[in-house]
Amino acid sequence: MNEVIDKLRRQNIHPYGSEQALRQEAHVARFLEREYKAFQESSVTPADLGIDTTEGPMFQETRDLMEVHYDEKFEFFDSFLDRQFYAYTMAYYGEAPAEIRSCGLSLEEAQGNKFQLICDRIGLEGNERILNLGCGFGSFERFLFQYYPGVEVVGVTPSRVQVDAIRSCMSDPDSVLFDRDFNVILTDFNDLSDQDVMAESFDVVTTIGLAEQTKNMRSFNKKVAHYLKPGGKAFHHMISSRITIPQFIDPDKTLIGDYFPGGRIWPISELAGHTDDMELLNSWFINGMNYWTTLDEWQRRFWSHVDLLYPHLSIDRIRFWSDYFVLCKACFLPFQGALFGNAHHLYRKPEQ
Repeated sequence: MNEVIDKLRRQNIHPYGSEQALRQEAHVARFLEREYKAFQESSVTPADLGIDTTEGPMFQETRDLMEVHYDEKFEFFDSFLDRQFYAYTMAYYGEAPAEIRSCGLSLEEAQGNKFQLICDRIGLEGNERILNLGCGFGSFERFLFQYYPGVEVVGVTPSRVQVDAIRSCMSDPDSVLFDRDFNVILTDFNDLSDQDVMAESFDVVTTIGLAEQTKNMRSFNKKVAHYLKPGGKAFHHMISSRITIPQFIDPDKTLIGDYFPGGRIWPISELAGHTDDMELLNSWFINGMNYWTTLDEWQRRFWSHVDLLYPHLSIDRIRFWSDYFVLCKACFLPFQGALFGNAHHLYRKPEQ
């Protein structure tokens, strides 16, 4: 381990907890705090900036996003994700920064709390047919089949790495995904068709970490509604801000585009304002220190396994992911997560 760490240090790549990594995070967080403060009192909206969320493609750069980010080798994700759900989204530690810092939950426990919070807010009863868009490594499915075994789930993801990992678990008798009422489809939601799944056949549609990639929210919500039964519910868990930060909704203007091609951080009001096809029942903002704490634990676990990742993961990719953890943590840190965190949106399709 020390030999690998020393080699990486010589390449100016510094491990978790090091003075250099902490200084880098603090420097970026101070810069972002000034940026957030500049827009804190502003009432500017994406529309005011000439950004139309009702036209154009639903998503942009999905193929690049898979290549740059989500189709990294599974061994990389295995090095830092929680061991119970393999969830690659925010874990939930609490509502306020003091509670989050003092709760003492493990990553695994906090990820389970996140999924339970989602189920509670949906009002899940346990017999629903669920379409989970952007299903990742089947993390929500793992939770559902453990605690709501009567559900039926169809997962959708454009990541070959994720689908291969899920299908491996589905054939493993020791996995919670084995012999369940579960199907996974390898496709982008934009390309999902009625040949893949029937229209109006789901009680619930969920997205957990997908809506950040959405450009055309009108077409996104319309297609979500297309697959819901009348009276069905849609739930979105997404990174969001309380304010409009102009450069964060244009991936070409920040480092967001380097790590998440096509990704955007929308203000919480933006998706909530699209109600042409579904009624908005509620929206919630979750303090960003939850994601800071999640990322901090991911970063710690990544560095604890870096000797196993190198040289299978090149020095350039280790630098990429090391910078990713530091920069992402810095996004959530200013104002103790009060302005930049996660949003939950709950919709219902009208009865016909």
